[in-house]
Amino acid sequence: MSCDDYEGVIDAASGTIPFVKYTSCGNNFVIVDATQSSPLAEEGWSEFAGKATSTSFGIGCDNLLVIQTPTFKTMTSIMKARQYWKKLPVIPPADFVFRMFEPNGDEAACCGNGLICVADYLRRTYQITSTTIMTEIPMSQPNAVTIGSDGMDGSWVNLGNPRKMPAKLISTNNLSALSSAIDVINELTINFRATDFQEYIPEGRLTLRGYLVFTGEPHMVIFPDLDFSISGLSDLIFGSTVNGEKPQDSRKGMGGSLVHRIGYYINKRCQNLFPEGISVNFARINHLGMVENRCFERGINRETHACCTGALAVALVAQELFDLDFSSIDLIPMRCQQEAEAGIRIQHTATGWKLTTNPYYLFEGRYSTPPFRINHQHDDDYSQESNFNESVMQTLSLGPPTTSLSWKRFLQNV
Repeated sequence: MSCDDYEGVIDAASGTIPFVKYTSCGNNFVIVDATQSSPLAEEGWSEFAGKATSTSFGIGCDNLLVIQTPTFKTMTSIMKARQYWKKLPVIPPADFVFRMFEPNGDEAACCGNGLICVADYLRRTYQITSTTIMTEIPMSQPNAVTIGSDGMDGSWVNLGNPRKMPAKLISTNNLSALSSAIDVINELTINFRATDFQEYIPEGRLTLRGYLVFTGEPHMVIFPDLDFSISGLSDLIFGSTVNGEKPQDSRKGMGGSLVHRIGYYINKRCQNLFPEGISVNFARINHLGMVENRCFERGINRETHACCTGALAVALVAQELFDLDFSSIDLIPMRCQQEAEAGIRIQHTATGWKLTTNPYYLFEGRYSTPPFRINHQHDDDYSQESNFNESVMQTLSLGPPTTSLSWKRFLQNV
């Protein structure tokens, strides 16, 4: 069955947007199929991303995914609306186009778990078990990868081979090469407030080493046991010692707070180095020989349950650092494991690196635009500030954008 045989993906007459919701390793996505016709103009996807991801006023998800076909009309509309390219780039051969939008409307380059969910959707909807799909749309040159689904045996994406960080994503020459695809950044300093982690970081400063690689998304990989200037912090992050014993401080929230603080600092205070942000992975090989990973993801600017492009980055760095020779490795996403069993199998093939896991179709529905505009709160680190910053409060605009009700203003009038 081809895409042309499928009817009813978009019902323009209803004024609603049909969607499906998926999850993979705890990452959950709203998918809109725009292969037949599009319910929105190109400019509308960024605004809809805020509504789709909102748990309070929308559907609720990590990211909005859009599936398109690589027609001349599609690519020119992207070029005119987004200005990613001055002229149409060389279009790699592909059957579909993969788009992923962050809650703030920005477009991401790639997402392994998102591609795996799309692979399962295409199998369920069109009986397509393997296909090529275009990714990295915001980059100067889009890429094409292969995705597929084996049903109950899992779905997969072949991300090809890793590359060095593209020039637009990094602004430092102070790097050393670990391999043809991996660079090392040394002595990156993270500053903490005096009251943060004082027991563990008494001077309020942590120096670390990070490994940089591009796997469709920019990633920094850190092995805290080796790359932190202060010992013992890795036990907080992973909730155990490297030998699997209970650490002195076993509070789960401590590790999450440390991951958030470091990842957030790098993405917000180091924009001179990483102008478009970078996902930060904290990895360890435990006493059982399993690779564990926690990932602070750029774009959503918080720790994610799992990250396939991050998992691949960790596997690549581990292979180089520890002289590992493997054709297949299982990676455990720590955050997801706290709630449900999950794993990502990474295999080296003749055509690149293949990642397999089990996505789950959750439900489908139709989104009807509510009569208000959602203005997202600023991406401030107020959840960990000692004083609440009133500037992060949301404003809700009702009906036509002529009046707005601000909670702060309401309190002043009480």
